[in-house]
Amino acid sequence: MNEHDEALNIVWVADNASLASWCDYWAELPVIAVDTEFIRRTTYFPITGLIQISEGEKAVLIDPLSIDDWSPLKALMVNSAVMKVFHACSEDLDVFDRLLGVLPTPFYDTQIGEAYASAQWSLSYVKLIHEYLRIEVAKDETRSDWTQRPLTDAQKRYAALDVVYLAKVYPMQVARLKDKKMLEWALEDCETLKWQYQMNSDPEQNWSGVKTAWRLSPEGLTLLRLLFIWRDEQARKEDVPKGQILKDRTLWSIAKILPTHHKAISTAEEITGRQQRLYGETILEKVAMVKELSADEYQMPLEAPLPSQAGELTKAVKAFVRGRAETMGVAPEAMMKRKLLEPVVRHLFDGSAIDWQNPAMTGWRQDVIVNPILDKFKSS
Repeated sequence: MNEHDEALNIVWVADNASLASWCDYWAELPVIAVDTEFIRRTTYFPITGLIQISEGEKAVLIDPLSIDDWSPLKALMVNSAVMKVFHACSEDLDVFDRLLGVLPTPFYDTQIGEAYASAQWSLSYVKLIHEYLRIEVAKDETRSDWTQRPLTDAQKRYAALDVVYLAKVYPMQVARLKDKKMLEWALEDCETLKWQYQMNSDPEQNWSGVKTAWRLSPEGLTLLRLLFIWRDEQARKEDVPKGQILKDRTLWSIAKILPTHHKAISTAEEITGRQQRLYGETILEKVAMVKELSADEYQMPLEAPLPSQAGELTKAVKAFVRGRAETMGVAPEAMMKRKLLEPVVRHLFDGSAIDWQNPAMTGWRQDVIVNPILDKFKSS
């Protein structure tokens, strides 16, 4: 056992009353560290195996296989007076969304924070703990079965230390960010992460993220959207990964073909005979629905990637972002990701509108990097 965890205080919670009591305790605290362990290999929904919470002293391990009243934890997760601290929390958001029907609010992600604290992008938990506590964390149990009961002592220790250490790192990282006057930047990005999670989880929105969707006609885009919505519903119903219903590439291919009979469906990329038998009629129904629409009801065309003529401008803007990030001591990717950089370059190149509804484009980033880019390159 690591010398730092000899006195580790682990509490196992497996009944509703105990969970409610602990939630009452945590509700009086300003900060708690939270983590989850789950399995998601063959299902649409994550199967939660464990929830860990710590204030830095006691590690409470909550058994989701025994609890059936989640209302106290749900109330805690949306308690505005309690900061919930995670590390690399995108999958944890999915767990709470599924289990509780809410997303933690407010929450803080130490991986996001470290991009500003030390300019290290996407820093792993192991490296984060070593950075602040000089402790070597073993990750031997990462792939273990968290739904088995009883959990081994090694699993419990691993799960407990994740949140105990995280609770200790949080105030240290916050102090660094306050010194750099960047705490609000990290907090804004955490809220943006929540918005991105909601967008990525919504088939009404995420269909347009298919890489080559811009190649489709308005009619094909309309079909692609309908297929994405249907596939999400079907995957939920069968509780299987979406790709097991039909892969993104297959949906794109179907939208390009616009098949009106089963033989045409068989020409779609990476479609199996089983998938044709199970879903062929539904696909044809969706095509028929699109065919009944008028042209003004189709999806608007998507923008093509930037042309090669914009290459030099793109390089110059990237260099500007990198230089400003280095000057300010933050990770360039945190300053402006590629998905944010492209619409700014496009605006400079051909006047396309910037989507100011995207929260990542507003707030501190608009003042610190977006507007300076526009000011510099519009005049050059």
